[in-house]
Amino acid sequence: KTKQRGIFLAIIYFMAFLLTNNVANAQEAKKEGYQRSSLHIINIENLKFDNAAKVNDAYLKYEFPKNYDQHDIGMNVINLDNFKLSDEEKAALGIKESELGKGLSSMISSATAGIIENNSQVKYELDKFIKETKVAKELVKKWYSIKDDGTFDFSVFNERIKLSMSEEDKQRVQQAALAQTEIDKMSQKLINNTFVVFTKLNFVSNAIPAEAIRQVAYAQADKLSGMLQTIARKAADKIYEKASEGYSVWTTAWLYKLEWNDQIAANFNKLLSSKGINSSLSIDINAFNAMNFNLEFIGQEKATSLVTFSLKKGEGDRTEDEIIELSTVRNVDKVFTKLQREYEVFKPLYQLTGVDPFTAKLGMKEGLEGGEKFEILEIRGGEYNKIGTIEVDKSKVWDNRYGAPKQEIEQTYFKGKNKDAREWFYVRLVK
Repeated sequence: KTKQRGIFLAIIYFMAFLLTNNVANAQEAKKEGYQRSSLHIINIENLKFDNAAKVNDAYLKYEFPKNYDQHDIGMNVINLDNFKLSDEEKAALGIKESELGKGLSSMISSATAGIIENNSQVKYELDKFIKETKVAKELVKKWYSIKDDGTFDFSVFNERIKLSMSEEDKQRVQQAALAQTEIDKMSQKLINNTFVVFTKLNFVSNAIPAEAIRQVAYAQADKLSGMLQTIARKAADKIYEKASEGYSVWTTAWLYKLEWNDQIAANFNKLLSSKGINSSLSIDINAFNAMNFNLEFIGQEKATSLVTFSLKKGEGDRTEDEIIELSTVRNVDKVFTKLQREYEVFKPLYQLTGVDPFTAKLGMKEGLEGGEKFEILEIRGGEYNKIGTIEVDKSKVWDNRYGAPKQEIEQTYFKGKNKDAREWFYVRLVK
């Protein structure tokens, strides 16, 4: 059954180490700028499917990822109907209709064709939305808390720098030994790691695409004759019976990153002034509004989960609405995990909660199954150094997925030893 359903779904993807450290480890150390990433999530409204209200309500139960700072600029739910591409815009971009979308739609009735959605143009509609609504500029305004009169402050930076500081940095702050240049450097790293993820949900009765697939199989069977044709058509019917059961929840996500570099920062800093309204910091708001900021498209991922009520084990106490909610939230987690694993720049760090044995607060929600390798990172002065590698213990993976029952363990355990590691160090998945 699993194999047959799989066939169906496949068709539907600041410093070096201390001199006392081990020399070999120091030579292998990975030294990069450390920054905690900031994230804003926007859901693309989609009401064109059965159970849309239930699925969208379930989305609201999604918990914001804890390993990112929430950079909320509003626009939490958007409708792209006003950002559809004109024929001229399609021609300029060289866009052609998805052949898969055409093929599936032609095999099912006009009453259900719209349910099989073609998302091939959504990225271009998002680009249009981003440009016309100046999403990138809103992200910058949020960082500097820029008001309509031009006043601004550094409160957002100050709060997030605290979250990104190592224990050493915190001690240096208390001793007034952390230079302003270092604080400025941390600020630029933070703003340079600002992301927006757009999500789009769908909840499809498997009978609809399964019927489309059966019709394709019938067409191939009809090219045969006699007994072979009969056998082929029966095989198509058998696959349909299995593939048509239940629903599939689909989540597609588009990842963007705020463009920020030395030149953009230099141009922006020219606008800053210490002379302003009532002795407050202020910016030339007209000059700011005339500046162009952009989002860089990083990539797109999609996740699909089968929802077959009659086959759900251990779900006897859940209603169908609760199963829809559970599947929807978990599938959003699933697509975020794909983004994090596919795109290095979006990969989060997790702080250790123990070192003997190694433990950290992540688990099945983050896609762990056991055996994954993580690098241990020591952070000093905004830089991090790799000091070793540990492996997820298959027998002690925390089930922290949405709706999971209370666990005996509430963190994931790792195999490995490292005498230099401390609980305030971080781990990151090795791709």
